[in-house]
Amino acid sequence: MNRFVTGVAGLCVLALASCASTGERDTASLKTALLSTDHPAISAPEGGEAIEDIMTGSIGSEPLPADPPEQLGSIHSRIVPGAGAAAPVVTVADTIAKPLAGRTIYLEQTRDLVLAPKEVVLTFDDGPVPYNTRSVLDALDAHGVKGLFFMVGEMADWHGEAAKAVVADDQTIGSHTYQHPHLTSIGLTGAIADIDKGNASVEKATGVTPHFFRFPYLAENEALGRALQSRGIIPVGIDVDSRDYQPSTTDEIVSRVMTGLEAHGGGIVLMHDLQGRTARAIGPLLDRLEADGYKVVTLRYGKPPEPAPEPLLVNVFGRLPKGI
Repeated sequence: MNRFVTGVAGLCVLALASCASTGERDTASLKTALLSTDHPAISAPEGGEAIEDIMTGSIGSEPLPADPPEQLGSIHSRIVPGAGAAAPVVTVADTIAKPLAGRTIYLEQTRDLVLAPKEVVLTFDDGPVPYNTRSVLDALDAHGVKGLFFMVGEMADWHGEAAKAVVADDQTIGSHTYQHPHLTSIGLTGAIADIDKGNASVEKATGVTPHFFRFPYLAENEALGRALQSRGIIPVGIDVDSRDYQPSTTDEIVSRVMTGLEAHGGGIVLMHDLQGRTARAIGPLLDRLEADGYKVVTLRYGKPPEPAPEPLLVNVFGRLPKGI
């Protein structure tokens, strides 16, 4: 039996060494050849480091973009070629099954997102509501992607089941005040009270502490930014406005989003799961994003989990039967 394992390991190393030297991977012979979702055609380095690099999901030695500085005020995206180059390696089967699904970015400080070209963060404001929120969730699930839902506290109070459904689908939760006021027009004390009440209502409805926030009407100032910072809350701005709150057809919403993404190179998209027109447009929009080669990034709060790479033989051949 030891000879069998040794033989399989030898074949695996030879196959990977061949891949590293040619820059090509024979998916017919390797079955689940390893790919990077960001750089599917990049060749691994030659020599003894090649296997280690593939096992850990790090291919090549190109330096990663530096993190933007911590800031006050809403974050936006910076499109940087090569960002996400160290994203985890996935199998060919996973890439084919859910080609729109991109990497996960963890954030615990208020700093701009560094995205690669054609990376997108989908955000939804003003919910939750029955039916429309559910339709948005179903469309996201069909494509294997996640969004960031900024819930209005009052809506979470009224529609607790819809709020729980968002959590059950493993979406990211944010808050959007309690009554959606124009915060810079109601005085700092009243504005902070509405923010805190909204956070409490969202947490009560979902069981999740919201660490992301969006300003209603995108109206903010330095004092509000400091209040959020002291609470460990990250305000999220937008790069592309779908304008789905205006009377629009599905084609108009899809075209508006795609035009904005093409101009910016990717970025944070604003939509509203409150709107029926958004519930109708989200499926066609996701189809278009997929067809045009975009990736939907999942945004999470906190630090990334420690990597736990599978042994090389598991990655290439799948789990071996017990006893081998």
